Amino acid sequence: MKSKNSKTVIVTGSSRGLGKSIIQLFSEKNYNVVINYKNNKESALELESKIKKINKNVIVIRADVSNRKQVKNLFQKTLSRFGQIDILVNNAGINRRGFFEDITDDDWDDILSNNLKSVFICCQEVFKHMKKRGGNIINISSAASQYHGPKTVHYAVSKAGVNSLTKVVARYGAKYNILVNAIAPGVILTDQTFDEVNSPDGKKYLDMTLLKKFGKPSDVSSACLFLASEDQNYITGQILSVSGGAYLG
Repeated sequence: MKSKNSKTVIVTGSSRGLGKSIIQLFSEKNYNVVINYKNNKESALELESKIKKINKNVIVIRADVSNRKQVKNLFQKTLSRFGQIDILVNNAGINRRGFFEDITDDDWDDILSNNLKSVFICCQEVFKHMKKRGGNIINISSAASQYHGPKTVHYAVSKAGVNSLTKVVARYGAKYNILVNAIAPGVILTDQTFDEVNSPDGKKYLDMTLLKKFGKPSDVSSACLFLASEDQNYITGQILSVSGGAYLG
């Protein structure tokens, strides 16, 4: 069932953390929303129940977005329910702290697959649908892509790859009115960053921000909403830093 006067947004990895905040804001603005999860089924269903109190146009779809077959299924189920895909937020990703010399091949492959390969597959697969009517792709990067480690080498590299991929896909999307941008958050206060915020490294990062405070999930979700909205139609190929003024280059 397709709802009237409402665009459809898919947020990958949206059962918790930043993805949860993003999907909630879009649901509050009356978008059709697709909650995607890989492992946290209980959290995803709990979020769906909460959203349904204000917006009935929500579905939950399990998919490992580093697996092309499952991505195809995610998009097909979305199209079957809502008839279109207007906005894709590539948020799914993982982090694993470790020094350069300690990173194993398996660690490297796992991080690059979850954080970069997944974005490539999702962008490529959604492209064929968005070419028909335009759309918005927003990739969630990280300030770590500018910071370059030292305890998140593979994560930093994966997010730098997301930045580059964003610019490349923006070039391909321009002729079809597909706008492609990335948001690079600094340290945002979520359950997933609790340990980092309360570590010595968290204090160092805080000292490097101009605003001398950590970000909130709403700082990122509101940026997503703006980039996806009709309030702007001339921003593409950009990496928007949401990091309290910290440039860790």
